[in-house]
Amino acid sequence: MSYSVTVREQDTSIAALAQRISSLSSQLCSYLASNSFPEPNFSPDSGKVPETPEYEAIRAPLNDAALDLLRLINGPKRSLQEFFFSQYDLAALQIALDRRLFDHVPLPPVSSHDAVVQSAGVAEIAEKAGMDQDRTGRVMKMLATRRIFEEAEGEPERFTHTASSACLARDADFYATADMQMDDMLRAASESSAVVSRSPFASEASKSAFHERFGVSMYQYYEQRPEKARRFTQAMSSWSKLDRSIEELHSSFPWASLNDGKVVDIGGGNGHISIGLAREFPSLRLVVQDISPQMLSQAQPDGNDRVTFQQYDFFDPQPIRDASAFLLRQCLHNHSDADAIKIIRAVVPALECCASGTPLLINEVILPEPGMATRFEEHHLRQVDFCMMVTLGAKQRTEGEFGGGIA
Repeated sequence: MSYSVTVREQDTSIAALAQRISSLSSQLCSYLASNSFPEPNFSPDSGKVPETPEYEAIRAPLNDAALDLLRLINGPKRSLQEFFFSQYDLAALQIALDRRLFDHVPLPPVSSHDAVVQSAGVAEIAEKAGMDQDRTGRVMKMLATRRIFEEAEGEPERFTHTASSACLARDADFYATADMQMDDMLRAASESSAVVSRSPFASEASKSAFHERFGVSMYQYYEQRPEKARRFTQAMSSWSKLDRSIEELHSSFPWASLNDGKVVDIGGGNGHISIGLAREFPSLRLVVQDISPQMLSQAQPDGNDRVTFQQYDFFDPQPIRDASAFLLRQCLHNHSDADAIKIIRAVVPALECCASGTPLLINEVILPEPGMATRFEEHHLRQVDFCMMVTLGAKQRTEGEFGGGIA
């Protein structure tokens, strides 16, 4: 069954958008039914949707149409107000994560869909969170407007879980991602305008919003704070699971053809990517290199002696000269163009010593050219690009930028 759609539709009248929403919604429901996926709802045991190319081919343009319809019917002022007031929504989420409000509302048993929905009162939640009832209630009510928690029907001041709040309560790795974003990253992002004023024509790690906020680079910040470094590692592991990037990494290169060859994972952090490759391709040997002792100390090789670890600064000449492949996965987007070139050049002498044809594999997210992705998809990629700018003064790149100036 084909789910091909036009990337960006030209007719954005209310009637055309409504028709498109109806058509795409029907396609989505048909896809779910024909593939035995349950239809999502807002209950605590729902919310998980397929992460398949076919589903995404429908979801992305459906988001475009639905969001455009809301923008039209709300008008520019209301739409902009919703946008520039969103920091107050984030403030509520920041408090909820910091005070662990998601742990203080009872979850239904995962195995029972007929269990009585349990609720918790504001007084009980506030006591467990160690804060006053008034602000606790206001946080819960604010989040409930976004279907993160729900006020129990007929029971004022009592709250139950929804799919979104239950997701944060159950998934510790995803919770770490949200907590990091609402803590370090939100605080850093608030300095973005200030750092542009201070450095209007240059962007690099020492001239990033993160450095402006905390006085050190992001890497130094986490080296100095082991607990936050552990959360960062947990968040990065979760982030890598949110899309199909791991699956695509496994399928986009013939790893099995390397037999028992050695793969060098440059800047591989705690090694979760290499460990995944080792599980999928049981003959490969992998060396994970990272400059950070904190990252390397959090490695969990899962008893796999085919994954080893080495402290290494990827600006220095590559020390391994007998590799079957070198892998640079999502490292270059952490650096300026000049530094990205230095990282690649540091591998060249090692490549010249390896067998002919030994590849340097660069696995990065590519920003789309204008009009080549839905706004929904491009918005997510632009968020990641701004994340790089805020945290490291770096950037995501288009294919042209890679071909013309980096690789």
